Amino acid sequence: MENQTRRTRKTEQSERPVEPLPGPASDSPPTVLALIERVVLDPHADVEKLDRMMAMYERLKAKEAELAFNGAKGRILKKLAGIKIVKNRPVLSDIDNGKQRGTVEPFKYAPLEEIDKHLRPLLAEEQMDLSYSDEPCEGGILVRGRLKHLPSGHYEDSFMPAPPDTTGGKSNVQAVGSTNSFLRRYVACNIFNIVVVGDDDDGNGGTIDEAQAKTILELIKKAKAGPKFLKYMRAESLEDAGSLEAAVATIAARDYRKAVSTLEEQIAKAEAGHAHLS
Repeated sequence: MENQTRRTRKTEQSERPVEPLPGPASDSPPTVLALIERVVLDPHADVEKLDRMMAMYERLKAKEAELAFNGAKGRILKKLAGIKIVKNRPVLSDIDNGKQRGTVEPFKYAPLEEIDKHLRPLLAEEQMDLSYSDEPCEGGILVRGRLKHLPSGHYEDSFMPAPPDTTGGKSNVQAVGSTNSFLRRYVACNIFNIVVVGDDDDGNGGTIDEAQAKTILELIKKAKAGPKFLKYMRAESLEDAGSLEAAVATIAARDYRKAVSTLEEQIAKAEAGHAHLS
């Protein structure tokens, strides 16, 4: 009797349905790669079908890399929004107009090392690299900044040209070096929407300019942001401003970087959620 009971329990346990382990999405890169391996091992494999599957795999990997890049950049932008980068290096100019002779300080600027001091640790934390290259262009120098997400390999480039800086009696070599440094600073600021304190009424007043407003409008469309975003940025409402363009134009210049990082973070989250559902 006891043996029969033991056999019955074993039978019940063996008949219980086994829940399948969760697997990757049907269109995820690992799944497509597994299918490719099966097709390759098939002696009757269709070459055209294999080519299509390889193309699909490359597209999925590229999209996955882009999502990883956007996520990492979004996190850096969010942290940069809380960092104040100031103009701390004076530009000195000699004057001799017959009535006055001496040295004046017309303005200050934030050198590349000041920007890099804040930016480099954030890049390392997210396994990203910002590198520069330059080449001659008509009338001056062209500098390219390349922001690359090292684990995924995805990168984006930003370009900026300028004529050689021959002010202050610089030699040709000094003019090229000065322009190169100038362009690297501006490329880094463009990539990460860095507004140095001292620009835009010392960051304490004024509203965003036309180019900044255009950037935010494009991001709003991608993020599908609504009135809550305008309220969060303490801008005028659609009703008061009369249009989205007019409302965006009332965002404070000091909040430009905050607005961009907020929208890019929303875009990255939406893209990641869409990829997961796919």
